Amino acid sequence: MKYMKQIMFVCLTFILAMVGLSQNPVLATDSGQTATDIPEASEVSAPGEDTLYQDIQDRGVLRVGTNSTYAPFEFSILKDGKNQVVGLDIFLAQKIADDLGVDLQVVDMEFSNLLTSLDTGQIDIVLAGMTSTEERAKSVDFSDIYQVSGQSFVIQESKVNEITDDSYFSNGGKISIGEGTTQQLLVGDYYLNAEVQVMRTTTDSISALDSGLVDGVLLDEDVAGAYAAENPNLTVIEANLPIQDPGKAAAMPKDQPTLQAAVNESIADAQEQGLIDQWLEESYQIIEDNRQSTWLAYAPYFVNGLKTTLVISAISIFFGLILGAILALMRLSENKLVDLVAQAYIEVVRGTPLMIQVLFIYLGFAGMFGWTTMTSGLVAVSLNSGAYIAEIIRGGIKSVDKGQAEAARSLGLGYWTTMQKVIFPQSLRSIWPSLGNEFVSLIKESSIVSTIGVAELTFQTRNVSTITFNGIIPLVISMAIYFILTFTLTKLLNVYERKMNEKYAR
Repeated sequence: MKYMKQIMFVCLTFILAMVGLSQNPVLATDSGQTATDIPEASEVSAPGEDTLYQDIQDRGVLRVGTNSTYAPFEFSILKDGKNQVVGLDIFLAQKIADDLGVDLQVVDMEFSNLLTSLDTGQIDIVLAGMTSTEERAKSVDFSDIYQVSGQSFVIQESKVNEITDDSYFSNGGKISIGEGTTQQLLVGDYYLNAEVQVMRTTTDSISALDSGLVDGVLLDEDVAGAYAAENPNLTVIEANLPIQDPGKAAAMPKDQPTLQAAVNESIADAQEQGLIDQWLEESYQIIEDNRQSTWLAYAPYFVNGLKTTLVISAISIFFGLILGAILALMRLSENKLVDLVAQAYIEVVRGTPLMIQVLFIYLGFAGMFGWTTMTSGLVAVSLNSGAYIAEIIRGGIKSVDKGQAEAARSLGLGYWTTMQKVIFPQSLRSIWPSLGNEFVSLIKESSIVSTIGVAELTFQTRNVSTITFNGIIPLVISMAIYFILTFTLTKLLNVYERKMNEKYAR
């Protein structure tokens, strides 16, 4: 009951806002991840208010947004049973936090969601191998450049005689790039004749290359070199672009000169001491140290992810059942207003993608209530599941012959007693098969919360792909785990269904 008022407020706001989003889906490309709990977000400073630096000092925490699928700049390893984001950018983030005299909190999310989270005040700065471009500078301020990388294509070793230089892509070919990255802009400007495939993460692009779906992946030369070094089937060719790479910088909200000056001072000090190159070498060493001799050694990643997936599914099913039952009764109410509110909620939830709902809850309410990403994900999935369960329960109750209710009422039974003792037991046989399908679907759909940083099975699969520089095998392992999980649950539900049918058949 602790969060009941908050959840009721979220439900009402959710209905109104999601109606607007369905007409203007501004968050359609957003997604995210987090490695640690998120403290209550500060309100975004109004234009001209240079307050973020002091907010960070008062809070005692610098929240740095990054994307842990871009080794060696940032990647996630499992340390003492917990996910830890490491890499060049994280070393720099730690120095900035130390210089500010505050703790560091790494908020790990998908790249395309970073600037939105910065704008909504979920994070203070972005350090994610982000290139300082004129387009991005319209919405954020950048620090001084801390690292400059050229651009390279990763291609299959077997195609080196066919793809000798980047002119192959200028005249056609298939290129894969990450969503929202600088490479996406470069491909659109300089490889107009190429067939472009936009993927959510770098590891997804490399997997497409391994599978022969694309001819090359455009990346920063350091990242491309890392993939080629770790995968004997891949090699690198230089992208001879007619522009100078503007370099990587930290992004922060507009009009925060005090924070910007402090970040620039830390970057200047790091460059003067030669720390950038040192951190890059240390990042490669961390990758080497965490490489395992067998895939079985990566089991802790998948086990941790599986535990989180089961927790998310179980809790979401529990609260989804409660919410679904309430909504079903509202739909069956003779009060037209109550019925209308429930119907509006159900239609909005079923008419919008779960990913947008997860993002809306995270970006709109996590800071307001001080929720962690785990809590945000649980609330979003529970609210979504409740809408579908409501219709399942309503349909089952409606399938019971009206004469049963009339007979019960004629015997003097009240409404709630009739529902509990007569109607619901008979409707359960109709409800259970569809409810079982919803449970199975929920296990698979829980993977969407990985977009806001919940370290469930899909999130851990990407971590393994990043540190092994292999996208296919981790996916196969993850698919096998999901299949075993859903297949086992389906069989258990079928056993209970048969017992229930035998009970009521007597």
